[in-house]
Amino acid sequence: MKSFVNTEYINELFKILEEGKIEFALLRNIDEELPDKLSVNKDIDIIVHPKDIEKLISTLRNNQWSLVKHPWDFGDNFTFLYSMDPFLFFKKNQLHLDVCFQLACRSLNNGEWFPLDESIQDSIWINKKKVDKPWNYVLSNEDYLIHLLTRSIFDKKEFTTGYIVEIEKIFPNLDSEKLKEKLELIFFKYTSILIKMIEGKDYKKIRSHYINYSNY
Repeated sequence: MKSFVNTEYINELFKILEEGKIEFALLRNIDEELPDKLSVNKDIDIIVHPKDIEKLISTLRNNQWSLVKHPWDFGDNFTFLYSMDPFLFFKKNQLHLDVCFQLACRSLNNGEWFPLDESIQDSIWINKKKVDKPWNYVLSNEDYLIHLLTRSIFDKKEFTTGYIVEIEKIFPNLDSEKLKEKLELIFFKYTSILIKMIEGKDYKKIRSHYINYSNY
């Protein structure tokens, strides 16, 4: 039988972040696990503005959260390039909090992490969306799609059902030109092909097709 994190712990976390004046947004809520269906084996993923790193650490510590070694902190899983801020991982009671400070993707060579284009980082905070949820803010639809795509292609190495559901919720309603401009900062000449493959729901082939594409 699955064990779920106490909803009160989750609500308390977001209240602490709000009262600490931490600028953040929820990264994702796949399968609508938050706030009352989060397994004790999973964590909450948020992005925090880099200016608030020290404030985040002190705020959580003052509320009995422990900063612990990140579960990915081994080998090439924890190499960060271009002055990217490393992920932080916090724990309290049943709850685990995974924090990043930039939207990023992983090298296809050795798995190092590097931040996406600076304009995308700026967009996170300019365009984040207010929601009537305990976490208050989420990524804009464009930035959320970028996050789902880069995570699936570069990190997870596949498009899982939960990610596909999220992509298909938001993709049809996006401004195609604005989206194309942002995706070109990551996928360059492959962007048009990527968009067509999403339109055709050809998720199983995207990663291998992208890796084998050479006409950059």
